[in-house]
Amino acid sequence: MMARFCLYLFFLSVGVPVASLWAQTDTADTLRPGQNERPDKPKLIVETDQRFFYLKNADQPLLRNPVNVWGARVGLLLPVNIKVGVGYYFTNQSINEPWDEFDVSRRRLQYATVYIEPYFFRRRFWELSTLVEVGLGSARYDMLNRDTQQPVHRRTVAVPLSVGLSASVKLPVVFGIKPLRWFGVNFMAGYRYTLHEPVPLSESTLNGLFYSISPAIFLDRIYQDIGGWRKGRNRRKG
Repeated sequence: MMARFCLYLFFLSVGVPVASLWAQTDTADTLRPGQNERPDKPKLIVETDQRFFYLKNADQPLLRNPVNVWGARVGLLLPVNIKVGVGYYFTNQSINEPWDEFDVSRRRLQYATVYIEPYFFRRRFWELSTLVEVGLGSARYDMLNRDTQQPVHRRTVAVPLSVGLSASVKLPVVFGIKPLRWFGVNFMAGYRYTLHEPVPLSESTLNGLFYSISPAIFLDRIYQDIGGWRKGRNRRKG
């Protein structure tokens, strides 16, 4: 009996609001052809961000041995359809290369960024933006001296500068299930140039092309739908 009662309370607190959202008119339906979606006030945006980098190396083809870079971003989506915020990224790359008198086994890169992302389009089913980032962090190298067989660790300051193009596809509302429009797929591609002192001197750099393909959650649409549901509930109570 207690389990049924708890399930009933859960339905009232969660199921009813979600069902109400499904039944509401899609706000995007009110947009005129060629009109962009835009928030009415700044909205908090939190995103995970996994990228695949092709680090430039004179001894290898450009698109070889992609490196996973993991990160996250926190920012604000402004009413002028510009997103600004900060991010943090890191990678832990295994390497087996001779550099000068060393054999390098691992490279660790971590850095924080500030970014600005103006949108060219924010339409009902898709959006297009450009990303500009400036970061500050460090690169650490784990090496072995061939002559002494002693492990050596070197660290250098890294200043990554990135520019990219981002495109997202948004899911439509199907069978009146409005929360589907909160989700989509994001595609991003660009180039990162990193100011740093190579340690030791080698042909390998931290520069290169990057891309990402990942699920997308449109928090501004969630805010919009929940706000509309609350307004409708208050009107019904009034």
